[in-house]
Amino acid sequence: MKEVGDDHFTGLKKKLKEASDFAYEQLSGIKGIEPVKSTAAMYMMVRIKLDEFADITDDLDFCKKLLNEECVLTFPASSFFSSGAFRVVICQSHSNIHEAAERIKAFCAKH
Repeated sequence: MKEVGDDHFTGLKKKLKEASDFAYEQLSGIKGIEPVKSTAAMYMMVRIKLDEFADITDDLDFCKKLLNEECVLTFPASSFFSSGAFRVVICQSHSNIHEAAERIKAFCAKH
């Protein structure tokens, strides 16, 4: 069995950091949310500024409506014993991250 070397993990960490940086750039500046920069994770937490939304009650409501209206699957922070945020998986291609960010932006603008 072939062993996985340090080069493999270094390359993986670099790819995850690039995805994190790109996702942060794409989500920053969207009214009503605030991404929390991660260093090399497969996901990113995004705070929801609930007071900026007229018809969103909590993180679960935000995620349900986002899925129904824009087909973007996110995970409410309440699933992780927290609140007021959602988790988005960022180990995706830049085009997928960009598409998701555009849909989240449209959703936030509607609400």
